[in-house]
Amino acid sequence: MWRAASVVLLALAVPGSFPAMSGGTLRQHYGQPISETFLIRPGVVATATYGPDGQTCELLIAPKQSDGLIKNWPGAETIPYETLKEVENELVPSGERGKFKIAGFDDLVCGPDNSCWGTQQQWEKIVEYSNSGKNGARYAVIQWLRKECGHHGAP
Repeated sequence: MWRAASVVLLALAVPGSFPAMSGGTLRQHYGQPISETFLIRPGVVATATYGPDGQTCELLIAPKQSDGLIKNWPGAETIPYETLKEVENELVPSGERGKFKIAGFDDLVCGPDNSCWGTQQQWEKIVEYSNSGKNGARYAVIQWLRKECGHHGAP
């Protein structure tokens, strides 16, 4: 009798427990992902974040993080600017960006290592921001200007 009661209590105590051993297991438990990370080049990854309609709303292009426990620190890896432009053009060809509108520098000061300097380009369908490091870009973000992506002023 105590054995049966113990089994029932254990089942009630751990109903949401599951091993997060694979993407399939995670999808089974939580549904479709809202983002995924792809290895684009050796050492360069792109994380795609999806909108409610399943279309890409944002791409984050960055150096692949280390496999260790600590993932990012001041002076971390950068992507050579030439490589970044190649990747951006591959992922979002100029014909898919729409008409070019404006570009500028974001000269923001934020701590601890002034990691907010960069450039921004706005197109008809996307906005692109590249965060500048000493020897290349720390990362770049491309966002689509669609209502589904939370841009209410979008066409």
